Amino acid sequence: MKMPWLSSRTRWGAASAGLLAALLFTGSAHVAAQTPPPVGIATTKHNLGSGAGPAGRNQVSDTAEICVFCHTPHGASTDAPAPLWNKRLGTAGAPAGGGSYTTYDTLQTPSLDGTVAPVGSISMACLSCHDGTQAMDNIINAPGSGGVLADGGGVDGRSYTWSGSTVNAAGRLTSGPALLGTDLSNDHPIGIQYCGGGLSGAGATVSGACKDGDFRTVQTALINSNQVFWVDTGGAGKQRTDLPLYVRTDANSSLGPLVECASCHDPHVSTGQAGPTTTGQVAGETFLRISNASSAVCTACHVK
Repeated sequence: MKMPWLSSRTRWGAASAGLLAALLFTGSAHVAAQTPPPVGIATTKHNLGSGAGPAGRNQVSDTAEICVFCHTPHGASTDAPAPLWNKRLGTAGAPAGGGSYTTYDTLQTPSLDGTVAPVGSISMACLSCHDGTQAMDNIINAPGSGGVLADGGGVDGRSYTWSGSTVNAAGRLTSGPALLGTDLSNDHPIGIQYCGGGLSGAGATVSGACKDGDFRTVQTALINSNQVFWVDTGGAGKQRTDLPLYVRTDANSSLGPLVECASCHDPHVSTGQAGPTTTGQVAGETFLRISNASSAVCTACHVK
């Protein structure tokens, strides 16, 4: 007895299976074509752990953890400007390991027309490693259980075992471009008012006017009840590749948006990471938010 409905169902099933396979293949090919190159913090020199990473970096043999040298999910510093910060910071603009900073304004250059606040904000977090005054393994909450120390182990940190060409046995940076030291007069000013000052904001509106006209327009928005500012580098809305400006919450809050280390640098970017446009690749080796081809980082802010 012939069952035409069965043969039809069989033919439909075979055709459906073929169509599904074709769709899956096409979808897989599409996903593969859209998948970005494998990048991440592990491929950068900010990977200080014992695991695989770029050649020539400074690293410890004590832990393969990567994020722990800056962040912790629990027990973080409560007075740090960076989220979930896991390191001891300096106080009142002083380095964590003692001494004092020499800032850009000591050069008395006539082109500096903005107020320079004491070293602080997010820049203090960067300098907790990069000024070289304390060990890079100064971490409040060490990997594993029972490893919490409020001072992160002090100047000498956790006394991990270090290797690398620009670090000493104690875990302090000793040489190379990553060592900024405490004399910051030969570096781009930090804690300085953007465009000479004069700016504030409310909601999506920037109030006031730049005292120095040789700067690009600032964008602002109210996000999570915080007034945030940034310099746009392309793309729609606020993006990771824009250059953020920072407002102090201390006695310097009236200064308005300030330029800090993290205005130009993102410690989490990796080589080849996509920017806001097809040509906007970040420069991972120097952790810039956008590529500095043709001085693009400089001209993002400065009209020259």
